[in-house]
Amino acid sequence: MDLARETALRILADVEERQVQLEQRLERLEGGPLDERDRRLVRQLVYGCLTWRSRLDWIAQSFSKRPINQVDPVARHALRLGVYQLLWLDRVPDRAAVHSSVELAKKFGHRGLGAFVNAVLRRVVDSGDRVVYPNSDTDPVDYLSTFYSHPAWMVRRWLARWGPERTEALLKANNDQPAVYVRRNTLGDAGSVAPDPQSPIADTEAMGPLADCYELSDPVGAFKSVAFRAGQLFVQDVNAGLAVALLQPQPGDAVLDVCCAPGGKTAQMAIRMNGLGRLVASDRSATRLKRVSENMTRLGLSGITKLVEDARLPSVTVPHSNWQTRHSTDHGDSLSGGFDRVLVDAPCSSTGVLRRRPDARWRRTGPEAIFEQTAAQLDILHSAYARTRSGGIVVYSTCTLEPEENEELLERFLEATSGAQVEPADQHFPAADWCARFIQTLPGREVGDGCFAARIRKG
Repeated sequence: MDLARETALRILADVEERQVQLEQRLERLEGGPLDERDRRLVRQLVYGCLTWRSRLDWIAQSFSKRPINQVDPVARHALRLGVYQLLWLDRVPDRAAVHSSVELAKKFGHRGLGAFVNAVLRRVVDSGDRVVYPNSDTDPVDYLSTFYSHPAWMVRRWLARWGPERTEALLKANNDQPAVYVRRNTLGDAGSVAPDPQSPIADTEAMGPLADCYELSDPVGAFKSVAFRAGQLFVQDVNAGLAVALLQPQPGDAVLDVCCAPGGKTAQMAIRMNGLGRLVASDRSATRLKRVSENMTRLGLSGITKLVEDARLPSVTVPHSNWQTRHSTDHGDSLSGGFDRVLVDAPCSSTGVLRRRPDARWRRTGPEAIFEQTAAQLDILHSAYARTRSGGIVVYSTCTLEPEENEELLERFLEATSGAQVEPADQHFPAADWCARFIQTLPGREVGDGCFAARIRKG
């Protein structure tokens, strides 16, 4: 049995049937029996099957007399793996794609499932390039959701908001292979080391709305490079840094980073602060916070206080004078009133990063699931605002495109909070499609992920 494809099927079953987080499940591959090449294959198969799930099912259904959504889950996973390899991967021979899927169906199901998978896939081999999809004119939602593999309810919402052309561009972008971007670390131990002439960004031009962001042409090689291991680079999407740029943390500030994991924005703030002041990074997950610590150690960024806490029920409300700092700054009485700047990178539905989290598009069966997030998001924002000194700044950010989690939530917050004022984002950035009162980048319109950010001043 092919261990890589068997592992891929197990992961697909864990994600779909047991609601295991994809990121957590893939992390378990490290240190396992698979070599690096097989681990890359597993990730490619899993991401491909999750990204194209509904289109894969449509193709399989076109050659099956039995409803695909009613067959044994093992057969569905095996069919998706088979169809994806047959029609998306050029280097996998047809025979190998069919045989491996049939063997998976037999091993994790029974011989009858293997025969069913074999029959469907052999028809795909013969006629898979002639599949007929829903009519785009008479039923655009059905066509877009099937052809670009997104839930119909999501497509319907985006059509109403963005229109057909922009929605199709967004759906297409969500299915593209995500680029990997890095920023340079100019602080700490890494900042004192001369740039590596063999660095993966040595001959690359910076790109994006912020300076010092680079796209990696060879991420695998880059992560093995001396520059990355020495902490001269850290991963961050080309748009993810906009929230910190809007917050504008200054050297000497007392800054709180709420829901900080995995720590890219924490690193970005520490560098902007030049190691001067107090930076507190909090997250409810001790495991994720440990990874933040490991990343900061690699980057040589010290003096950051880490807190395990529920952001709705904070354990620390004001910065304490005995926290370690690399610079003594006189804040006067303002220090006792709270933090100067607070970043709230709120948990959300992640609809702006579906190309990186393909499982997120299938976790929710309708828009009502988005509304379930907003109560926690609003609580976190109120709590963060209460921890901010008078005159201080809070930036609320997400990686979702949904207004209920973004601008509508901000309006609810402002109605309930006397003295709070939104400072339009376009006062701090040149006017652009992604920047007006708030920041909202959109895949397919801008390069990079979909990110939202709003700047609030406390009265």
